[in-house]
Amino acid sequence: MTRRSPSLKGHGVPGLRQQLLALCKADQWPILEPLPVTRFLGESFGISNVSAYRVLNELHDSGHLWRSATGRYYLPEARRLLEKPSPVGCLLRRLEKWTVVGQGIMQGVDHQCGVMDRAMLLVHDRVLFRQTAPSAPPAVGTCRELHQAMDDFLLIHAERISGVVLDELWPDHVLSAFEDRLKSGVVLYRRTALGFLGSVSADVDLAARTVIEHARKNGFEKLALLVPPGKYPPSEEMALAIRIAARGKFPRPPTLKFVAGLNATALIHSLSKHRKRVLVVATEDNLAADFLDATRAAGLDTPTSIGLLSTMGSRIAAERS
Repeated sequence: MTRRSPSLKGHGVPGLRQQLLALCKADQWPILEPLPVTRFLGESFGISNVSAYRVLNELHDSGHLWRSATGRYYLPEARRLLEKPSPVGCLLRRLEKWTVVGQGIMQGVDHQCGVMDRAMLLVHDRVLFRQTAPSAPPAVGTCRELHQAMDDFLLIHAERISGVVLDELWPDHVLSAFEDRLKSGVVLYRRTALGFLGSVSADVDLAARTVIEHARKNGFEKLALLVPPGKYPPSEEMALAIRIAARGKFPRPPTLKFVAGLNATALIHSLSKHRKRVLVVATEDNLAADFLDATRAAGLDTPTSIGLLSTMGSRIAAERS
């Protein structure tokens, strides 16, 4: 019997046993490929399905074959590979492009995979992330490119992973097309409206209430939201939560889109025109640090009436106070 078809058609139970033993000794069958089903073997060797099953089971009991939990039979060497826990697939941006918070979340994923004795399969797709500087908006592929990237990933890896970890750059409108194929999927660092996916995200509502409490406690009378240009889900979620928390306590915060090296001077001058104390709330730590550096590089003394607060709370913000 070759991989394609049996060579001893009609030789009965002895022929089937002989061919299976020959496969085991000669290593002629792919380790991770199951042997043909009993119906195929029965028809090929002129015996019943029951007789074919008895031969397979007999060779399993003698250690010549191994039966997996699915009921399929393999060469015994397959057991070592197939009984290992399936790895967790991680479809993410390149490692060097991770945010500080993203690094922290992935450390948690890595720790939990260790607890569950599961490996991590890290897959990076260039379509997912393009960024020229930390404060520049991340550019992702088109809907068609992302759909193709996800389809390729699942075609290659779906059968050998136990779940999928996705970063925040994967949009819901792309992921929704894969409901039947994305099992045990988790999106990192943003919320998702898709019921078949889980998410790990910041408690932006608590953060927003903390911002408002800080602003009132320190005598600020206005808020202004400093956000990156373009769309970035975590920043958008934080900005929306702050607007909601500010209702009835502060005027609706204006949105200031900051591009490093371009408009820090104009933003400072526009904020300085207000006679009231203004708290500038940055929705991302790199953004806050770049804004602070840009004002100093431009020789601007930030007025004492302007405060700067970053909501992410990573070590970047802590190091810059």
